[in-house]
Amino acid sequence: MIKISFFLVSDDDCGRRLDNFLFSKFKKNLPKSKIYSSIRKAKIKVNQKKSKPDYKLIAGDKISYPEFTIKAQLSESPNLESHMEIIKKSIIYDSDRFVVINKPPNYAVHGGSGLNFGVIEIVRKLYKYSENFNLAHRIDKSTSGCLIIAKKMSALRDIHKQFRQRSVKKVYECVVHGIWPENLKVIENELEVKKTNQSERKVKKTESGKKSKTKFTVNKKYKGFTSLIALPYTGRTHQIRFHCFDAGYPLLGDEKYALKENKTTAKRLMLHAKEITFMDGEKTIHVKSLEKYNFFDGRDERT
Repeated sequence: MIKISFFLVSDDDCGRRLDNFLFSKFKKNLPKSKIYSSIRKAKIKVNQKKSKPDYKLIAGDKISYPEFTIKAQLSESPNLESHMEIIKKSIIYDSDRFVVINKPPNYAVHGGSGLNFGVIEIVRKLYKYSENFNLAHRIDKSTSGCLIIAKKMSALRDIHKQFRQRSVKKVYECVVHGIWPENLKVIENELEVKKTNQSERKVKKTESGKKSKTKFTVNKKYKGFTSLIALPYTGRTHQIRFHCFDAGYPLLGDEKYALKENKTTAKRLMLHAKEITFMDGEKTIHVKSLEKYNFFDGRDERT
């Protein structure tokens, strides 16, 4: 006899699509194709009735589903404990609605593309009752610094609204090749994302692209390098990286957007999300991540 289990929809999940709700519940343990086929074949029902993937949930809805054969947890790894300790020490803000991580470089924000786990999977391991923890935004694997994670769906909707209204303020620090001109203060253009293969993306300037804008300020000059403070007014994919590259001053350690003559011993991308400001309920939260780069050997010096 097939065992039937249930989810009861809470007020916090009211308004979510059925498929998105199920994705969050089953995470990466159950393929999306299996979820869709189960909805289509009425193996997954809402209030004992066949439903559609885009059905908007109502508080009190009862979602029934059969016992599935679940894949082994992707996050189970022999070195998981050490990664958990690193991320735990990187927590720089924690409330009942949000967590902010000072993400180390070379940590993906989520698992996939051959990776067992990312920051969000590790954070879910660190906290109890974390099934509704979700990334509020993303930063590149090679970029370090402030990463917001929402603990509730209501918090996720709230922070997404703040991003849409551009009320979230981010400050980046980066190091580029060459001596950045003092009069180059703002870069604006239209960017479009192109897939180079199934998992890689790269942006380019096109007339049909989305508007992008970054303000730059010279922080410090070195022999052949410049440290910059970058304020992105928009949040396009690889925006700061491409703007620096397109201006002729690519970031140190950037293999995707690089000029042939730029060779350094940098072992990582020199881009750090230094500060972020957002609203947590009625409070204005300004989180600052202190990290200094040793420019010439690629090692990080944290303060």
